[in-house]
Amino acid sequence: MTKPVVFMYSGQGSQYFHMTRELYEHNARYRLWLEHCDEIASPVIGKSLLDTIFDPRRDKSAPFDSLPDSSAALVCVEYSLTRVVQELGHQCDFLLGYSLGEITAAVVAEALPLEDGISFAVEFARLLEQRTPRAGMLAVVGSSELLRTHESLFAGCWVTGRNFEGNFVVSGRVADIDALERALESKGVLCQRLPVDYGVHTELIDPVEEQARRLMDSLSLAPPQIPILSSAMADRVDAVSADGIWAAVRQPVEFSRTIEKVTAAGGATFVDLGPSATLATFVKYIAGPGDGSSSQVSAVNRFGNDVKSMNDFQEFMAAL
Repeated sequence: MTKPVVFMYSGQGSQYFHMTRELYEHNARYRLWLEHCDEIASPVIGKSLLDTIFDPRRDKSAPFDSLPDSSAALVCVEYSLTRVVQELGHQCDFLLGYSLGEITAAVVAEALPLEDGISFAVEFARLLEQRTPRAGMLAVVGSSELLRTHESLFAGCWVTGRNFEGNFVVSGRVADIDALERALESKGVLCQRLPVDYGVHTELIDPVEEQARRLMDSLSLAPPQIPILSSAMADRVDAVSADGIWAAVRQPVEFSRTIEKVTAAGGATFVDLGPSATLATFVKYIAGPGDGSSSQVSAVNRFGNDVKSMNDFQEFMAAL
């Protein structure tokens, strides 16, 4: 029996300047789709999306932390990668989004028009910038036991993502995240600041719920043509709704639990169509080396060599 294929879409934190640049320069179909997205996104963000992503003044390691720009960039890059993969003949049985990635999943499922997906991602980001306090997001490499054994260090912070055993994400106001980062580093706990400056997945964004739902009311929602798995719900969703979209940005991301449900049902092939291969890495740790029922692959990653990565992806899929 053929294992199901799951296309996965990462969210904020996986973006970086010059992401997929080599693929854009050398793959005509990817260039076509990203330029198509640029035509839609540029009037919404008020400037060229491509000029923003490939800004020559920005080093690849510089924080890509303008929320409206990075939100549009992630949706457009992930959508364009998907179209290239589909044109190569690769289809999926499920779509899985992580936070903002749930918007991309809804677009790919044809439950949300591309124009609406890009517009909502940008306008919601602007709401967060204008009406919520600055915050920080920290990826912690360590057991979740730290939350119990060092409870006082996490005061004022929320767990906003559970990626796999030994990796979770916390968010909070800037001062609280600064203090937590210093405290964890002093104890030898590895952690990494993510380029996300607003408190998604926490009560810090509750003040914009009413305005966000008004934005959602203007969306043209339709039944998904491909089944969707929600990392917020850790389950399949039968329809894209305002409640589901709000949950995707407000509730903690239960990525580990979502993947565990899929693997427990017989395994799958997980395809990471984000720019960093972050989710493929998470799946590798969740499934473990002894689990032959599941496998993971990415179309590109943040280390460059996009053309080789895409060729490796095709060889991997051909061998299934």
